[in-house]
Amino acid sequence: MTELTEFVERQSRQVLVALGYVLLILFGLVDHLADGPGFEPFYAIPVALVTWYGARTAGFAAACAGGIVWGLANGVFMGEELKPGPTLWTLLWQFGLLLAIVFLVDTVKKSRRFMAVTARTDLLTGLATRTCFEELARSEISRSKRYGRPFTFIVIRFSPPNGEQAVGPGSLRDIMPAAAVAIRPQLRETDLFARLDEFTLAALLPEATHDPSKVVVQKILGLLAAVQRDRRWQLRFGVGAVTYEAAPESTDEMVRRGVKLADSASRAGGGAVKYETCRDPGAVNG
Repeated sequence: MTELTEFVERQSRQVLVALGYVLLILFGLVDHLADGPGFEPFYAIPVALVTWYGARTAGFAAACAGGIVWGLANGVFMGEELKPGPTLWTLLWQFGLLLAIVFLVDTVKKSRRFMAVTARTDLLTGLATRTCFEELARSEISRSKRYGRPFTFIVIRFSPPNGEQAVGPGSLRDIMPAAAVAIRPQLRETDLFARLDEFTLAALLPEATHDPSKVVVQKILGLLAAVQRDRRWQLRFGVGAVTYEAAPESTDEMVRRGVKLADSASRAGGGAVKYETCRDPGAVNG
């Protein structure tokens, strides 16, 4: 079953749609030669295949083709009685069944696509989700280990005051998108920017050593301070930046270190920042 799935996934959409129509014809021939009723549900297989790998309009076309093939196989268009009860009413029933399959498969496909997008894109900020971030960060850590290239991990932690409202101006749902919009243009296309949780934004800067990343951090601080003044936020935040000259053992270790540093900066005062440099997996220098 796994080998069949892998084979199907390697094929182009055009090939799979064409395969669906070939299956319709083959099922029609088998249906015509078979004795007795009961073959109707099998036409749903090629229609579902065409709908899944093609557009919904392709699915509608396949449903119509399936109905016609079924009608020809059962002699509906010629007034024959090859099988019990093949009439125009049963033809309409077959069309209805295949159209229902198209709508069902198309709905499942859209739902799966939406889930795939939301698994990688945070709906509030438009940034990468933590799942997506950790996946790409693992690749960067592996690359850093292999080639000995540095990178810098930046964490921005917001600390709302007690009693902070869930929505409205000054809430985290207001702050996070504004912060993301302000910071994103300051990062390179190759930089990874994500929302890790309700309070945390993070950026991973490949090939960035301490001094260049410090410039980026200062820009981030200035932008957040400006947005905070414009929106009159009463909010504390801290920034932690760790430059890895030697890659960490895992993304979990990297995130824990960055969050701990940002929390320490936040306790030191709103808008504070703390830097560290990791020159080997077990050593950190401030």
